Amino acid sequence: MLGVLIVDDEKLACADILYKVSRSGFSFKWIMEASSGEEALEKIKEYKPDILFTDIMMGKMSGIDLVKAAETYVPDIASVLISGYSEFQYAREAITLGVVDYLLKPARQEELTATLAKVTAKEMHRRSLLQGPYYNARLKDGRLNENQREQLTAFFHGVKPNLEISLEDIFPSVPKYYQIGVFRMSVKLQSEKLRQALQEIVQEAAGPWFLTFFDLNPGQQITVIAASPEEDIKKAEEIFLKNFKEIRCKIRKKLDIVMVMGISGIEESVSGVLLTQARQALDLRFTLAGENDSRLFYWSEWEKSAATNLPEEDFKLYQRFLATGDLKEALAVVRRIFSVDIPGTAMHIRILYVELICILARTCIKKAGGSIVSMLGTEYLSGRIIDEFSSREELIESLCRTITTVLGQWMAVTADSRSVLMIIKNYIEDNYTSSEISTNFLAQRFSISLGYLSTSFNKEFGINITKYINNLRMDYAKKLLKETKLCICDIAENCGFCNTSYFMRTFKKHVGCTSNDFREK
Repeated sequence: MLGVLIVDDEKLACADILYKVSRSGFSFKWIMEASSGEEALEKIKEYKPDILFTDIMMGKMSGIDLVKAAETYVPDIASVLISGYSEFQYAREAITLGVVDYLLKPARQEELTATLAKVTAKEMHRRSLLQGPYYNARLKDGRLNENQREQLTAFFHGVKPNLEISLEDIFPSVPKYYQIGVFRMSVKLQSEKLRQALQEIVQEAAGPWFLTFFDLNPGQQITVIAASPEEDIKKAEEIFLKNFKEIRCKIRKKLDIVMVMGISGIEESVSGVLLTQARQALDLRFTLAGENDSRLFYWSEWEKSAATNLPEEDFKLYQRFLATGDLKEALAVVRRIFSVDIPGTAMHIRILYVELICILARTCIKKAGGSIVSMLGTEYLSGRIIDEFSSREELIESLCRTITTVLGQWMAVTADSRSVLMIIKNYIEDNYTSSEISTNFLAQRFSISLGYLSTSFNKEFGINITKYINNLRMDYAKKLLKETKLCICDIAENCGFCNTSYFMRTFKKHVGCTSNDFREK
C-alpha cells in the first residue's frame, strides 16, 4: 500500500484535500499532512511517501521547490501540484518537472479521484503490485497474460472503475453472460495450502468457467468471476446457481470452513456494477445472528426489498449532537440507525457507515484540521473497514468507539485529558505480556488507522511502536532470566510470545547474545 503526503499552509485547504483523498475509495498505508515546504521535506526524508500533493504558493519554500527537493530523497515520488493560481507559467513549469497533474483550488472530488486513479495505477505497476491477483506462480492462473492480470487486479482493488479488457479468449468458448461472487470465509486465508485447496475446489465444481482471485493482503475473502456460454439467460442463471451451491457445499465438507457468499446479478460483460452488487449481497451477512452455517445471498432476490432512502433526519440530528459535543445522544442516534433489522439496511450498510464517518470527519475538521481524517484512515472513509467485521454488533461497537475517540481528540473537557496516543502507550505498558498485543490489535481496539498509529506513535515518543513493545518484553525477559528458574519456553510465553523460536531470535537480536548465554553470565 502507498503513503500520501499533503502540503498546504492553509489549514482548512489541507484538510479539504485530505478529506477528498480519503473519500476517493482508494486505500492507503497512511496519509500525513504538513503546513510548510520545510516541514514536508523533513517528513519526506523520514517516511518516504509515494504520492505528494502540494500547494504552489507557500512561505519560503514553494511547492515547485519542494517537488524538486523531494526527488532527491524519493526519486520516483508521484507529485501533484495544487494551486489557486491559474497562470500558465505555473502549469508550464509543473510540466517540465514531470508532475503527474496540476489541479486548481478548490479541487473537485471527481478530478482528484481521477488523478489518484492514474497515480495509484502507475505506482502499483512500478512496484509490481499489479502483476497478478495471486501470491505466487503456483496460485497463478495460467490462462491470464500479464496485461489481463494487471487489469483485473486494478479492477478488484478499485484502481479502475470498470474492466477495460475482453476476457473472451480465456474461456473454452465465447461467454454470453457473466456473474461475480464474493466469498467470505470464517478464517483468514494466510496459508498457501488453504488458498490452493480453495482454488482447486472452485475449479472442480465449475471447471474453466470460473476465475478465482485472492486479495493482495491475506484476508477472509476471495472474488470469483463466473462465465457462461448459454444463450438463454434463465438457463445460464440456473447453471451459475448450481455451481455456486456446489462450491459452498464442498468447502464446508472438505475444509470445514463456514462461508457466506454474495452473488451479483447477470450481465453481458464484467463491470463495476456486478462487483458492487456482489459486495452488497455479501453485506446481507449482517442480518445473520452468528456464523454457524454457510449462506448464499443472491442480489437479484433482495434488490426489490432494499431500502434506498437514507435516514436524512437522523443524519442531521447526529451532526447536531456531534457539533455540540453531546456524545451520549450522538451514539444513541447511531445505534438507532443500525437497529432496523431488514435486508435493505444491510445491503446499504456501507453507505450508512460511510455517511456517518464523513459527517464525523467534516464536523471535526473545523476544530482539529485534517489530523482527524488521517487518524480515521482511508479504510474508514471508503467503507472498506466493513469487510473486517464479523457481525453487525461488532460493526456498531467499533463505530461508537471511533466516534468517542475522535471527539475526545478535539474536546478537552477535563484538565487531565490525554491524547489517544498516551492512552495507547499506557495500555501497552499494562498489557505487553499479552500475546494479542500488536499494532493491528491496538488499531482495532482504539478504532484508529494503522498508518496513523504507526507514524504518530513514532513522532510522539521517538520510537517505532513495534520496537517499543519488544523493548518492554525483552526487559521483562531479562528480569525473568535473572530472577527465576523458568525454562526458556515458559519465559517466552510469559513475555507474550507464542513461538519460542521467534522469541529466541528476537532476544539475540535485541540483547546481542542468546537467552541461555545471558542467564549463564
